[in-house]
Order: sequence, then structure tokens, then C-alpha cells
Amino acid sequence: MRFWLIGLLLLPFQTSPQPYYDFAKAGAGFYGAGREDPDPDGLKSVRIGVLGPEKDPDGSELRVGVQVAIDEANRQGGYRGRIPYEMAFRADDGFWGVVASRVVDLAYEDRVWTIIGGLDGQRTHIAELVVAKAWVPVVSPWASDSSVDYANVPWVFRCAPADSSQVDVLVRYLKKRGLKNIVALTEIEREAHTGYKRLDERLEKERLPLAAHLQYPRFDPSQVVPRVAEFSPDAVLVWGSARTAVPLIEALRSAGIRVPVLGPSAMATRELAARAASIGDVVVAAPFDLSENSAALDEFAARFRTKCGSDPSPLACYAYDTARLVVAAIGSAGLNRARIRDALARTTFDGITGRIEFDSLRGNVTAPILMTVKAGRWTKVEPAADASARK
Repeated sequence: MRFWLIGLLLLPFQTSPQPYYDFAKAGAGFYGAGREDPDPDGLKSVRIGVLGPEKDPDGSELRVGVQVAIDEANRQGGYRGRIPYEMAFRADDGFWGVVASRVVDLAYEDRVWTIIGGLDGQRTHIAELVVAKAWVPVVSPWASDSSVDYANVPWVFRCAPADSSQVDVLVRYLKKRGLKNIVALTEIEREAHTGYKRLDERLEKERLPLAAHLQYPRFDPSQVVPRVAEFSPDAVLVWGSARTAVPLIEALRSAGIRVPVLGPSAMATRELAARAASIGDVVVAAPFDLSENSAALDEFAARFRTKCGSDPSPLACYAYDTARLVVAAIGSAGLNRARIRDALARTTFDGITGRIEFDSLRGNVTAPILMTVKAGRWTKVEPAADASARK
């Protein structure tokens, strides 16, 4: 009798059918002290930290993209027309644990106001652990792992479309074309694994089971090709870096597997476009419209080529936009890390990659765009008619 009465008393308070709190709708802010601190005196430069690999081409794309943005800001007078901006670079090559010490160096030795870096989810997560205590904003231009957002550290921001957003557009493409017998191939490394987890979650929600999920090693991706042929797929979804995905797709074509191949933003590279003749029908969830031409993009590309002799990759474009976004936040907030963090959280920025707008968990809400290669150039995929309309 007593338990029945307690249950009756609790009924008015059970207003929601969901037994959990959705952090995606209300992320944590920063409620600590420090916003009242004034600009420091005697600065010769305003340092922006950059964290990335030194021995990998991606690191060069990152540094040059940021430097072009800093050069532009300095031509316009620097910080509030008084102090030039300066890049402070720390290399994170090697085992992922080195990231922690590099972030500490940037925060306390170089005394940067913001850190641009974290080119993958693993390194961004490590930086996240440090800045939760160091209180310095980290803005990743390229990490797509949305579990970075779910850690809910208010100092970390992501500019590239999340894995979950990429999965959404790819699965819609499969459904609209009536492609049901799908084989997923994922590179044996962390980023591909986290991307596959988002794919598995979405397919389970759609009740669209895979014919098979096979993993391939980066040193010899073609070894999975004979097993793919056993399933006679309607389409193959490859999740991995372009360096491994391109030879894998070429091996699929050589084996007579001519079905459409789908992939994530990491595959939207110059190298894939250059080898379009050998890879056939490939659709990627590109981070932005790679076919769009604008005066701002052309101007950036020209300055980028002057510095390194090649066209900018999508990563370089995001590095450039991220640096411009950071410069704007510093200029409006002043030299105060907490206020810079607040300015970043309120940001809506239109750059050469499109709009960057952060949700409550500080991930970019902008969706990726489906693209394919035609005549050696990236082209938007036209919306497909529903499968029922084609019958």
C-alpha cells in the first residue's frame, strides 16, 4: 500500500517520456572567472597557436592556410590596428600522447590566445583534456569525430562537418537510388572506426542492414577485394583516408566490381579527382561545394600557390577560414581567453568553405555536400528522384 501511494504522488512529476537529458540541445558554457581581466601591456605580437604534423603534407596545408589568413589580417593593421598577429607552431608528429605536452607548451610557454589544430578526432580529444584545465580555446579545422562535441568541454570547437552529418547524406543517397545490398569497407585506424560507428547507428535506425562490413589494412587495402566480390553488392561504402581509399577503389575496378562507391570528406582530394578515369563512379560527402568559384576563393588559392606551389586542399581552405574566424573573435573580444571563447561560441562566419556556425556543443551545423568527379573536376550530385518514381 505504501509503495502504491508513493507512485501516485510521483505521477504529476513524470511529464517527459525520455529518461535522460539531451546535452545536444543545451551544451555547457564556461562559468569561471577571468572575463574582467584587461589586455596585457607590452605585447609585441598577438600569438595564435597552430598544432599539427610537421612531416606530413596535411601539416603543411594547415600551416600555409593559417599563415595566409594571418598575413591578410596584418595587412589590415593586425590586432585593432596596433599589434601584428603571429603564428606559434608546435608539431604533434608521432604517438598521439605528444599532443598533451604540445598544448601545454602553446598555452603556457608561447602564451597563445587560441590554438588552431587537431586534424583528427584522436588528437583533438587529447587537446580537449588539457584545455579543460588550461582554459585556452582550441578550434579544430578538420576533425569530424562528433564524440569530441559530446565530451562537452566548452573550450573546444570543430569547423568541419561531423561524421554523423556525412553519414546522413550518404545514406539518403543510397535510399533514393534504391541501393540496398551494401558492403562497407573501413580502414583499420581510429578515424575510420568512429566514422563506421556513426554509419552503423544510422543504418540501424533506418533498418537497412549491411551485406558485410570488412576492414582493410593501410599497407595493403586490396587484400579485401576478393571477399567483396562474394557479396555481389549494389554499392560499396569506403571509409578511410584518400591515400588508402584510392588504391582500394582501383583494385575493386580491376576485379570487375563496377558498382557506385561512396566515401567521406577525407576522400575529397586532388589525388582522387586526378585519378577519376581509373576509379569510376565515386560519390563523396564533401565538406563544402568543391565546384564553386568565387573571388575570395580564387584570391586565397593564388596566395596559397605563391607560398607552396600547389592548389589548396579542402583542409587548407578550412585552415584559412578557421584562422580568419579566430582573428575576428580576438578582434571583437580583446586579449582575454574567456571572452574569446564566448565570441567563438556566438560565431556565425561566412567564408570560402561556406557557413561555419556552432551548435550548443560547438560543432559546425553546416551539412556536407554530395559530389562526384566529371571530366577531372568536382561536380555536385544532382538530387535523385525517389526509387518509386523511376519504376
